[in-house]
Order: sequence, then structure tokens, then C-alpha cells
Amino acid sequence: MNYIIKRLLYIFTFTFLISVNVFGLSQNLRISLLTQEPGDELYAYFGHTAIRVKDDSLFIDRVYNYGTFDFSTPNFYTRFVKGDLDYCLSIDDFEYFVYSSQLSQRRIYEQELYLSLEEKNNLVILLEQCYNSPARYYRYDFLMNNCATKIRDIIKDATNNRIKFIDAKNSGATFRQLLNPYMLKNYWINLGINLIMGMESDKIASPDEYMFLPFYIQDYFENSNYASKSQLLLDASPKEKSGFAFDYLSPWIIILIICLMSFWKKTQKIVLYITCSIFSLLGLLILFLGIYSLHPSLGANMNILWTIPALLIIIVRNEKIGRYIRYAYTVIILLLFINWFWLPQELSPTFIPWMICMLLILIVDLRIIEKIKLSFSKTK
Repeated sequence: MNYIIKRLLYIFTFTFLISVNVFGLSQNLRISLLTQEPGDELYAYFGHTAIRVKDDSLFIDRVYNYGTFDFSTPNFYTRFVKGDLDYCLSIDDFEYFVYSSQLSQRRIYEQELYLSLEEKNNLVILLEQCYNSPARYYRYDFLMNNCATKIRDIIKDATNNRIKFIDAKNSGATFRQLLNPYMLKNYWINLGINLIMGMESDKIASPDEYMFLPFYIQDYFENSNYASKSQLLLDASPKEKSGFAFDYLSPWIIILIICLMSFWKKTQKIVLYITCSIFSLLGLLILFLGIYSLHPSLGANMNILWTIPALLIIIVRNEKIGRYIRYAYTVIILLLFINWFWLPQELSPTFIPWMICMLLILIVDLRIIEKIKLSFSKTK
């Protein structure tokens, strides 16, 4: 108990003195970058970055973490989607940070930053000033303002731009392409994220913008003279699962059943309208997010082209006009396939099963194959 009281007293004294910039820290001060590997929860899918401040002379070992959010925030999910959810800088004891990583079964890597004592002091002062001011809270933006970009920026400020992240050897990839490898482990999350991201995600990221993902900050320091090589602090990662990833097969099974049912006349119209209803809801969701959300990456989304026309099939009751709409919808999907690699927005391979499904249902409903056969028989 006395140890805990003494430790809390040291931490309080440290925080107060640094916040008012009374003294410099000791020569034993170590600043390091902590990188957590991706986890299984959606918010942990892309990894995490934090700064460790360790000074044995002051019995200080704490972690500054810009990735803190509160699930109890009123309307948490709607605010997250809208883009007006605030994240904040928090301070944790290093032992607690390790403990939380063990619970979530994530590895931790550490790289000690090679900073001058003045730069170390500057960094700690900036972190403490941020923590003890309204700047502690910031408006979260997944691509431009997150736990990793905040660390990048504060290191740049503390070193007076001596460490230039813009000089990183990264080039040529879009934000979407940088995200895709992290989403491969789950088809449905891969589908969902690619579905709601618009053309903003297909812009080429600058070398320092790559660092919205923690791995690229780690990699930058790994290949520079500004930090030590990565050291594995904690290996809590579970054993890799062996076997076939069923979730990538499941959409094809679903679609096979849907398509088989579409060939049966009794269920043909039911399948058409149920599938169109699902596509319509997805199209309306994409449209809603583009209008409602403040996240730039969710706007100007071309996925509306292959989802929202399904709504017209449902609401238009005139058979003749409805047929023209179904023909137009078929042409749109075919054109998207033909121009797959030339569109300003990258279409995810996860869309292919569903676009093929809609295409086959329309072809069956319009009896296109029968009409082609009939035209060939007449020419003979």
C-alpha cells in the first residue's frame, strides 16, 4: 500500500512539474515508440501506436495513448459514423498497457527513439501540456487524424522537424490499398468497409500520410537512424488458425442458392424483389453516409451505381418502364465489370459475388438467354 501511495505521489509530482516546465528530466530518460499488432476487434484491426516515457530516477514508466475513446459516450455509434466523435490522449501505467495487450492477445514492439535530452524534454512537455488542456480531445478522422498521426505530428514538433516523415520511402499506394491487407482475414468486414468508402480513399497517399497506419511509423524508424531496431516486448498473439477461411466461401454458397431459386418460376419474382430490397438498403446506406457523415472518405461513393438502381425496380410498378430499368441495370453492371481497372474508384473483389448474383437474376428475369437463342434460330 505504501508503495502504491509513493508511486502515485511521484507520478503527481512529475506531472505537475513537467506541466509547468519547472525542470528538465534526468539523463536516464528514455522515450520509445510502442507498436501493437492488429487485434481481432474491429477498432483494433489496423494496429495501434503509443509513446512510452521511462525515467528510472523518478520511478516513472508511463504510456501516452492517443487512441482512447469512451463507449459510454451518448450515441457513440451514430457519432462515430457521422464523424463528430472525440478521441483523447490518455496516460496509462506501462504495466497496465502490457496487461491490456495480454487480454486482447496482441504483440507489442518497442523502438527507443534516439533523441537529444532537449528533444526528449520537449516531447514530454508537449504531451503533458496536451493532456492538461482541451487539446487532449481531438476530432477523430480515420485517415487523417488518429492515434498514429497524432504520434507522428508530436514527434515532428518536439524535434523541430529534424525527423522528417515526408522523407519516408513510401509511394504509389492509395489509402484503400494500404488498408486492404489488414481486412483480408474477414470477408464480411472487408466487404463492409470497402462498400462504404468512397473516392477519397482512392487518392494516392503521400509518404507521411502512410503513417495513419501504425506499421508505417514503426517501419520508418526501423529503416532510419532515429531509433533502435524493433524489440519484441510481449508475445501474446494466439496461435494462427489453420484450415480454410470459410467466410470467403460463404458468399458463393449463398449466391448459388439464390441463383438456383431464381431459375424456378414460383420463386423467381420473390428472389428478384428480396435481392433488390437488400441492394436498395445498401445503396440508401451508402447515400445516407455520403450526405450525413463528416468523414471525407465516405463521400462520393461510386458503389451507389450498382446498388441504388435496385430501388427503382421495387418502386416502379409500370411493367414496360420496369423492364427498361432492368435492362439499364444489367448494362450498368456489365460496364462496371468491363471498366473495373479504369474507374476512379477501386472496386473491391469482395463485390464480385454480389454483382454476379444481381446480373444473373436480371438476365433470368428478362429472359435474355431465351431471346438470344430465339434470334439465332430465326437467322438459321
